[in-house]
Amino acid sequence: MIPAHKKYFVYPWCVDGRKSFNGLAGIVRTELGNDPANGDVFVFLSKTRQSIKLLFWEHGGFVIYYKKMDRGNFEAPPLRADGKGSYISEIQLLQVLRGVEFHPEKLAKKRQREVLTLEQ
Repeated sequence: MIPAHKKYFVYPWCVDGRKSFNGLAGIVRTELGNDPANGDVFVFLSKTRQSIKLLFWEHGGFVIYYKKMDRGNFEAPPLRADGKGSYISEIQLLQVLRGVEFHPEKLAKKRQREVLTLEQ
């Protein structure tokens, strides 16, 4: 279960999907200068964007929520212009986990191509 009513931080770069507790917590400490046990939820996308990991601290230990897409990729909401990542809302996090695309014009063009392909 994903903790509710927290701050959800999206790491701005893709990470090696094999990273686990220590690797992800190390990124939070060294690259973000943050404490991974501060109560925030840190969101990491794999290089292929087919998997997502959420790292958070709960009841004296780290928890990783891991999800891998069967088809398609995860898409993060737009990040800050300075490339340092961003905090997103709980609703945006749920949209990311459900595979919602944040660029509707891309989705519309993709669906148009699919319809044209099916009609031919």
